[in-house]
Amino acid sequence: MPMPRRWFAAAFLLLLPAAAALAHDVKLEGSEWGFVGDSGPQARFVSFAGEGRIFGFGGCNRFSGDYLQSDGKLMIKPLASTRMACDDAQMKNEQAFFDLLGKVTAIHVEHTMLMMLDQGGAQLTTLMRRGAEE
Repeated sequence: MPMPRRWFAAAFLLLLPAAAALAHDVKLEGSEWGFVGDSGPQARFVSFAGEGRIFGFGGCNRFSGDYLQSDGKLMIKPLASTRMACDDAQMKNEQAFFDLLGKVTAIHVEHTMLMMLDQGGAQLTTLMRRGAEE
């Protein structure tokens, strides 16, 4: 006998909060994320390594530091970077990326997309898991 639609809808609504909670429980450790459309040697990315270490490339300089992740919250501690000089546009994009990383307080992951949120819950940017398009 087929399940009545109202039962299906009720079951879906009950499972929806659990699915949302799972999205927040995604561990970033061992993952790497970049901007959609960035490619080539200047592609910006951030990689979450073990033991709370973070590293990446801002478009001109490499960076590293520490992060803390818990229950959908993310805090990226002040970053250290190399000090290579690039053209003004690259430097502006890189500084904007570094500033953005410093404002992140929460994340939401859906499939291969990482949404970075500020303290008020506003979306700062969305990154795509690197290697996911392959």
